[in-house]
Amino acid sequence: MSVTVSTVEASDPQGLTAAAGRLGGTIADLDGAITGQQQALDRMRAAWQGTAGDAAIAQAEKNLTEQLQLRARLESVRAALATGGPQLEATRAGLTGVVGTLRAAGWTVTDDGRAIAPVFPPLLKQFEPGFTAVIQRLLQLFGQIDAATAGAVRTAIGGVPPATPPGTPLPPPPPPGASPEQVKQWWDSLSDADRKRLTDTAPRGLGNLDGLPVEVRDQLNRTVMDRDIARVEHAASANGVGADEVAAHPERYGLNRADAVAYQNGLKARQGLKHQAEGDNPARPRKTYLFGYDPLAYNGQGTAAVALGNPDTADNIGVIVPGTGSSLESDWLNSGRNDGINLLDQMGKADPSKQNAVIMWMGYDAPDSFTDPRIANPELARSGGALLAGDVNSLHVTHTGAGEPNITVLGHSYGSTTVADAFAGSGMKATNAVLIGCPGTDLTHSAADFNLQGGQVYVGNASTDPVGWIGASDMAADVLNGPLADPLGLSVGLGDDASAESFGAVRFHAEVPGGNLPDFDDHSYYYTMGSESLYSMSAIASGHGDALGGLGMLADGRDSPAVSTPDRIPTPFGDIPLPHTDIPLGPAILDPEAPRDNGAVTSDHRFDGRPI
Repeated sequence: MSVTVSTVEASDPQGLTAAAGRLGGTIADLDGAITGQQQALDRMRAAWQGTAGDAAIAQAEKNLTEQLQLRARLESVRAALATGGPQLEATRAGLTGVVGTLRAAGWTVTDDGRAIAPVFPPLLKQFEPGFTAVIQRLLQLFGQIDAATAGAVRTAIGGVPPATPPGTPLPPPPPPGASPEQVKQWWDSLSDADRKRLTDTAPRGLGNLDGLPVEVRDQLNRTVMDRDIARVEHAASANGVGADEVAAHPERYGLNRADAVAYQNGLKARQGLKHQAEGDNPARPRKTYLFGYDPLAYNGQGTAAVALGNPDTADNIGVIVPGTGSSLESDWLNSGRNDGINLLDQMGKADPSKQNAVIMWMGYDAPDSFTDPRIANPELARSGGALLAGDVNSLHVTHTGAGEPNITVLGHSYGSTTVADAFAGSGMKATNAVLIGCPGTDLTHSAADFNLQGGQVYVGNASTDPVGWIGASDMAADVLNGPLADPLGLSVGLGDDASAESFGAVRFHAEVPGGNLPDFDDHSYYYTMGSESLYSMSAIASGHGDALGGLGMLADGRDSPAVSTPDRIPTPFGDIPLPHTDIPLGPAILDPEAPRDNGAVTSDHRFDGRPI
């Protein structure tokens, strides 16, 4: 049955979020009971002997196993509600905002999502298809999220509980919401035997806990990934069919749609790890770590984070945050994506004396594409910023190298807005921020709003990158969205232009050779080997941002057109001095990078054999 406007208006997604919170409390109470059971069982083993004792211990072990299985089910339900509730609420808010605005302007919105313009003025008639498409897409999205949430809950309640080893049960994990410091303390408190049983069993999601060592996260997440793939492959082998057949029709082979999605995204994660390890030199693979892995996140789009090199021991850590279309489903890690490979290569050559690591972080719900209506709003950047801040801040807790690591967080496109919001809205702690192809900085209005720990905010926006001008023009909000009664929502726009001189960031050269006209291809050039931008970012991430001037990579910021007042007025009795001032005439649209001669922009900027 199709979802209707009235159904969405009457829904209460916040109730799901509240229920998830209550379940978290129930799970915490159950954890206490499980701990008590474990302690009692330990005492029984030490004190009871004989046939009666063996029977009592066996029954206690059975009870404890059932409690652990119940906990696993409850945690799966809680996770489904905690994920689905906010997603449904955001979609509901978008729909009711559009519908409410249209109705207030005299439009009619039918229950199936058709937008009907008022009779006058007749000009509004032409906007009916556009508004109808937006509303019906939101209805469809609400239905998909609702179905996915319900399916996840049904699977958690009715599916096969995760296996637990016989005998002594697994140690309970930290309570939901535990800080990285608490997670680290919990892990450090476990015996070697308990750690081994946890890594061997690898409960889903455990490897994403901030505060676990990176090597442990990798081992846990790879085990879950391998299990996701093996589940479908085993079903295929048992039934004499191909794995693709099982993935296409999982219910025919005793599996469900979530199993198929986990298999498909697990394969893409495995292929992405292989690509990031080998790049263009399979004979000399680099060490990679599966820092984060959730193949079912965001209705099956899937999230992951892959570290090249070990962040726990590195002197310098770069965290790359991509923008639109970055997910496991889109195969972002594998589709020729060499951003992290190139950055790590040049960081090491810029300063060979340091150990470096780069994390390719796609751990949030990024807009699907440039046509995704969510791209014009900062909500995904704000929620993604909170997740990013949690992961980055945990790097300080698990770091075992000498001193604090030099952490540079590099955001591209919508990812740069996410980085800005992680600093300003979620208290992310890092040394430097780098924004490239930035469409706006949302919650931050100047470099000071990043609250950096001794570093700088750097920006690299090519003058020919159209996306990098969005923050300067605010065109979507001023020209299109407002006059059309806010089809993209009332909060459309991604904020200030970090390239403006007034923003206070350090700008570096990031131009593209061969042209000076706007080109969307230039939006994807920043990590290209030999580019001005990669050269500059490698210097920054390796701890040498202060060398940009000596490398000839510093650029002036954009400025606003202005009129100047006279500094004096002539009179018959002599000149009268006046205070001189420049009055800006709009946003910063004068870019000193634009008129650079094409011959001055080259693609030979490398640290190969030329360290800083």
